[in-house]
Amino acid sequence: MTAERKEQGSTRQSILQLLRRNGEMTALGLSECLNVGAVGIRQHLALLERDGLVRIAGLRRSVGRPSHLYVLTPEAEERFPKRYDRLALEMLAYLNEVGGPEAVDQILAHRRAHLMGELAPLITGKSRAEKVVALATLLAEQGYMCEWGEEPDGSYLIAEFNCPVDCVARRHAQLCAHELRLYQELLGMSVVQESTIAQGSHCCRYRVFA
Repeated sequence: MTAERKEQGSTRQSILQLLRRNGEMTALGLSECLNVGAVGIRQHLALLERDGLVRIAGLRRSVGRPSHLYVLTPEAEERFPKRYDRLALEMLAYLNEVGGPEAVDQILAHRRAHLMGELAPLITGKSRAEKVVALATLLAEQGYMCEWGEEPDGSYLIAEFNCPVDCVARRHAQLCAHELRLYQELLGMSVVQESTIAQGSHCCRYRVFA
């Protein structure tokens, strides 16, 4: 990456941080804060708007030409540090302390039932192959970096190269067991879990049988 590209990326990140702190700002306001020309700021804002990270929320009317007010989109929130993983781990640790592993298993079963109700209508009624494709697509949309393939023996492989809940799965093995059961229930087929990221593999790998 060239120094110029790094500088451009740094400027756009600074724009996002300023909008996060101030809620809404004009291009001129950003220009003054960052000591970058207004034309350059507008170019950066155009790119951020294209990427779905900022949007125009309205106009600021003053002497002269009205100015657009820029704000962050919900998608931009992903650019800022979050500690949902720590919160989830602390809550599950407390649950395990007061209720034991059975209490943790119960809450994970509730999560599985909720996902079943949410995803089943998107898979039900499809052919065997279509169900596998639909499940892999849904998982990919949820950040699992999911791929699928058909084997010569007629089985299917589903591979997840990212686990959005890896931090929890490494502490609570029940989570992987519930995900396996969820896939079995959604597909209505036999599914075997061949490897998991939580156990040190580079991917979570599932084999789906007829």
